[in-house]
Amino acid sequence: MNLIELSKKFNTHKKCVAHLEKVRWAGKYLLCPIKKCSSPSIIKRQNTADRSYKTTTYHCNDCNKDFTVLKGTIFEKSQLSLPKWFMIIALMLNAKKGISAMQLSRDVGIPYKTAWYSSMRVRCAMLDQANMLEGILEMDEAYIGGKPRHRNKPDQPNAAYLSKLSTKRGRGTNQVPIVGIVEREGKKRVVAKVQDGLTGKDMLAMLKRYVKMDRAILITDEYRGYNIVDKYMQHLKVNHSKKEYVRDGIIHTNTIEGFWTIIKNGIRGQYHVLSKKYLPFYLAEFSYKYNRKSQNRTVMFDEALDNAVSDEKCTVNNKPKKHPKFLAYRLKKKKAQNG
Repeated sequence: MNLIELSKKFNTHKKCVAHLEKVRWAGKYLLCPIKKCSSPSIIKRQNTADRSYKTTTYHCNDCNKDFTVLKGTIFEKSQLSLPKWFMIIALMLNAKKGISAMQLSRDVGIPYKTAWYSSMRVRCAMLDQANMLEGILEMDEAYIGGKPRHRNKPDQPNAAYLSKLSTKRGRGTNQVPIVGIVEREGKKRVVAKVQDGLTGKDMLAMLKRYVKMDRAILITDEYRGYNIVDKYMQHLKVNHSKKEYVRDGIIHTNTIEGFWTIIKNGIRGQYHVLSKKYLPFYLAEFSYKYNRKSQNRTVMFDEALDNAVSDEKCTVNNKPKKHPKFLAYRLKKKKAQNG
């Protein structure tokens, strides 16, 4: 959905609330969203002041508590107006390679911290309930982190050399490993996860979780961690070490490598630095948009709102607890105290 259409359709808080009530409760039996209640004994109150906005309030006769349509959603306890929330969601969905919190701050006219916190809540709503993949699949790993640097030897300060520990690229590096599986045909979906281990057992566990192994063919490179897969499903390899990138026009991993390119270009151009703690949220964003790249933008926007207010997946508890800059400051201070 473009911003002009958005500003015409959702330019007031009242219109946004009405739309969220339609998305969340239309055609459904209204139950109390208060945790451990779920009572059907609900009455509708008159419009009352919810912070500085007018929002329809409901009352549960069993737990004797009031709630609105924002209860249990990513919008709960937020002082940001819903029109601005909707604009943030639209901007994030329209940016193929991501949009930084600083850019959101400038575009929407809100403080940087508000933009960062709101965008992380939206990424919580993009955590997909991954469907099982099938057909021709490609699996590969990538590494996210800073570019290797030249360092000086301790005993020779002026002699620059490449330190094996700091400059190694690919497997064996100190960067954060991520593993992805992409479906080449059908819905062309992708699953990407941060992986602490890259052993055969780790790869097999991820395949069993996300792949219908009896209805799929897996294509990987020659990494030995994939050898265990041969016992469970059909497995084809392309040998990159021998400068082989495509065989017979079909055996390749170019699709998943293209997805890695989108992520790395997004990090390099928009986010610059990502900590391991928050990397899963950004992977969820990239995967969500990649899985819906053929969808109409309005349909994608409606689906994002549906996820944001879903009763089945409460996202408000998944939001980050601390700002990454604050965490980095505490870590730096702790190291300084320890000498």
